[in-house]
Amino acid sequence: MKKVSLYACLLLNFSLLVIFPYSKASQADKLDELILSRSSQNPPKTFSWEAEDALQTQPSSAYVVPPQEGKRLADKIVTLPGQPYGVNFDQYSGYVTVDHDTGRELFYYFVESPSNSSTKPLILWLSGGPGCSSLGYGAFEELGPFRVNSDGKTLHRNPYAWNEVANVLFLDSPAGVGFSYSNTTSDYDKSGDKTTAKDAYVFLINWLERFPQYKTRDFYITGESYAGHYAPQLASTILHNNKLYNQFIINLKGIS
Repeated sequence: MKKVSLYACLLLNFSLLVIFPYSKASQADKLDELILSRSSQNPPKTFSWEAEDALQTQPSSAYVVPPQEGKRLADKIVTLPGQPYGVNFDQYSGYVTVDHDTGRELFYYFVESPSNSSTKPLILWLSGGPGCSSLGYGAFEELGPFRVNSDGKTLHRNPYAWNEVANVLFLDSPAGVGFSYSNTTSDYDKSGDKTTAKDAYVFLINWLERFPQYKTRDFYITGESYAGHYAPQLASTILHNNKLYNQFIINLKGIS
């Protein structure tokens, strides 16, 4: 606990130095000032990006491309090349269209938990970069169920895989990263944080139609590196739309 507390204090001190680099006031005063500004009826422009940047959407059904049931069945992986014997969980991969006009498609890899998957939360993993594949790094080098053997052809189980305690969804994002792509090359030039959050939101709305059993499940967004931008902006978009339509379109519980 002492290490955690020390780490939290260091983060807080660093964040205050970043926000107020030239201030001679005490950190406690500035922290009070920051908290008051966030809870104010008219917060400073610096802290009110949510309303401006959050995706202004139509109702979620506008993004759904039926039929999704057949797509889920088609996405189910029977076995991966070089997969070890005795895999005891379901896994899926495929594409979700996030923009029909430009032909923008995001690729996902989804692994369910080997035990009690119906009661465990859903976790979205986003690698950073920008430009780092969640499949190549997150899934197969970090927290996924498999690691690649030195022969480059076979796999072995990862004893520390996150799907032991949750159902984990890996998303290659934005388009142009990993297996995600667009049929309109100008999309790659226009890619940015706002577009990435919008596309990830549209992806989730459609993916949840494909996997409706997860619609009410506790949902968490996790990631590393530049996902420190992706995660909070996607979370903001989700919360904004939940509030806009007065319902939990996505049952977001937290980000990490």
